[in-house]
Amino acid sequence: MEFEILTQDGTESNLEYFESLFFNLHGRDIEFVKVDSLGADKIKIISLDSFNNLNDKRKISRFFIFYFSSKATSKEIDDLTTLGKTTPECLGIFDLDKEYGLYTPFVDNFLSQLSLLESQKSILKKLNGVIQTILGQLQRVKGIHDKMVPVRSEVVRGVSINSRFCAGTSSGGEFFDFFKSGTKLWLFSLNASSYITIAAFLSLIDTWKSQNELSSQFVRQSLDSARKEFEGLGDVSLLVLSIDLSSFKLTSFNLGQHDIFSKDKVVIARNDNTFPSKCDEYKESTYQLTRGEQIVILSPGFYKNTGDMIDSQTSFNFLKNNWSSGTDLIQELTFQTKKKFNDLDFLPYDQTIFTIGVDKNVIAKV
Repeated sequence: MEFEILTQDGTESNLEYFESLFFNLHGRDIEFVKVDSLGADKIKIISLDSFNNLNDKRKISRFFIFYFSSKATSKEIDDLTTLGKTTPECLGIFDLDKEYGLYTPFVDNFLSQLSLLESQKSILKKLNGVIQTILGQLQRVKGIHDKMVPVRSEVVRGVSINSRFCAGTSSGGEFFDFFKSGTKLWLFSLNASSYITIAAFLSLIDTWKSQNELSSQFVRQSLDSARKEFEGLGDVSLLVLSIDLSSFKLTSFNLGQHDIFSKDKVVIARNDNTFPSKCDEYKESTYQLTRGEQIVILSPGFYKNTGDMIDSQTSFNFLKNNWSSGTDLIQELTFQTKKKFNDLDFLPYDQTIFTIGVDKNVIAKV
């Protein structure tokens, strides 16, 4: 490490003093370089006289001042004391009339903190490289998912569910899953600002999938138990939805910015709740699906991409005016979203669109 010292200050006796003071502490090799003018990035050692003669003292940063108490006036010493207390750029003050051993503990601590800071910078630089690599891999996975599974469709005992995921370039994103458990069809959709949060939710959903007869009560209890684990990871918009495959009664609780529409009304609206910070209670909503009926679910990412305006209409009005069967409606909404961004491969934000429909000939339990 190099310390700069002005040529006029770098006398043989002065350098001998500093070489003894900074000698091989923490295994660091300190070199004192004589310069005619002080640089911007190096640590400087400057005499009191040279400091007082600087035209613009604001141009130097990270410096030590030295002086000889036998030659300094009481006013100069008072000024130095004030400078040390009020100037963050001043790292320390040495009186060369005193034994260098007096300052050794201070210098030892300074070099220790400097080593720690440089180690942290090195670790952060490596960590940033790792994160960039991971983000690049995740973006490729998003692209593969978007191209390989443009529309996911499944029919379970007269209930058809279709979904379309579109990848976004922002960090974090969306994840969804749906599966049958006992006599119910379950759907989980979440939007988070952190990939870590999404990864944590995957294990939670795996727990729910392992249940022979999953219940809303079990889901709520699981979320309550895991709340502390999610604190500090960022909030999540979460939609939990189940459909009884006998009566086709829909039950859900909606934390955040998901919307559910039927052909002519809002079934479940967005709200300001989020997990884990804003969900003191999980308010359930119910809705009775009828034979031949279809509902549409729009994710938070959809609204981030569209601003709730599609082809100069609100989402609700656009759906009313362009209502069609599941996959056709999903493709139309996707087209309208991508059209806004010149049909780019990636949208600004992940988005997911679902349709759930009940077959018109299905037999429902009364």
